[in-house]
Amino acid sequence: MDANEDQLHRLAQDVGQSCGMDITCTKDCQVLSDQLKTFDNRYPVSVSTLRRFFGLVENQGKFSKTTLNTLARFCGHMSFDGWLLQEESAPSPQRTVLPPRASARPAVQTHVSSESKSDEALKDQMRQFLKDHANPDHFRLNAKQFNAFKDSWFELYRRGTFNMELWGEFKNLPHIHRFVVEQFTPLDFMSSFGIPMMEEYLAIAETLEQKLFGRGVIASGMVARGKPWSQIVPYLSPIQDLSPSIHPLVQARQLGITLLMHSEVDTPKEEQERVRELCLRGLREDVQIWPQWSHQSCYFAFNLTDWAALAQDLEVVEACKENIARFQSTQDLYSRDERIDSVVDLRMMWNAMLLGDFTTARRLFNALEWTTFHTMETRALNIWYQAARAYFVPEESELAVAEFYHAGVLTGYQGFVKRISIDLMGPIYADKA
Repeated sequence: MDANEDQLHRLAQDVGQSCGMDITCTKDCQVLSDQLKTFDNRYPVSVSTLRRFFGLVENQGKFSKTTLNTLARFCGHMSFDGWLLQEESAPSPQRTVLPPRASARPAVQTHVSSESKSDEALKDQMRQFLKDHANPDHFRLNAKQFNAFKDSWFELYRRGTFNMELWGEFKNLPHIHRFVVEQFTPLDFMSSFGIPMMEEYLAIAETLEQKLFGRGVIASGMVARGKPWSQIVPYLSPIQDLSPSIHPLVQARQLGITLLMHSEVDTPKEEQERVRELCLRGLREDVQIWPQWSHQSCYFAFNLTDWAALAQDLEVVEACKENIARFQSTQDLYSRDERIDSVVDLRMMWNAMLLGDFTTARRLFNALEWTTFHTMETRALNIWYQAARAYFVPEESELAVAEFYHAGVLTGYQGFVKRISIDLMGPIYADKA
């Protein structure tokens, strides 16, 4: 059908707003293609068509009326003609229409990226957030508000320009103080400002769950930095049984660190087996143990798998892999997050490597788009990624090794660097030879 470049660009913006994300890479197109199938499986739109439509590759042809109708219906219209009629009669005042280009259209953005904001603009946004949500009785965020705040907070982490004066303003509101630390834990910065952040959180912790969470994050940072176990153990709370009233993430971190400790320290065999059995039970019986809300993400396996890998406990690694695979097979497409998907793929890649399945590991590695996202632990995860890159891309191994050690210096996580390079990669390279 003959739709001009301007019309296609405006429709692309509406589709992006309807699916709730910017379409900027192939994986976004895969997710959107799945959403369109769920919306109406009679009219699927292929990933290749979506890549052309969103300007990720050059478009040398026209789009069919069926494709345009499907996209318009996804935005709430009866057809493309109906969408076009409304557009021409009442164009949205909030949309910036870009001029047409001769070839590919730019990837559509549906909101102002936090990356384009100055440090001062980000701080102003944070202060406005504090003003808007100062009353704890009315502190409820919708998905749009949460995602906007999350993107801005991750951008502060990415820049490394965290402002302690601004953080002091957050601490004046305990409900927001807890919210930020629990939702955007400074996992990349547990050798710097993350330490006082977590200690301050622990000082105002009221429930057992909050105390276990705070201690677990501090302990994980100490392991990452390579501190001796004698200093770490006081932050580990012996878990006698898995509790449905405590978040599975919190219990997984405590158990995972303890599992690693037992692999490195001479401890009673009975205690080692007890911790392993709790790990395995949590992985195999999570649906029966924790309430329904906790299964929207595979919290227990997601947070245990790194520690199981470092401990080189292959039975627990295998159970983590199976748990995550079960979760992925039933995952609701509308609740998927590209950043979380990438982290899960990285962890599943390492599970496959440790279990000797290098075909699967290589496939997962090749599918990773590692430079396209930011989370609260991007820098630490980069240590894992670069170690795998040095193995899977031999022609880039020298650069990958340099990036690996640089990530260790950037985070201060020499404990992770040593364990991954010697304990994990050493045997893998030895077997390859």
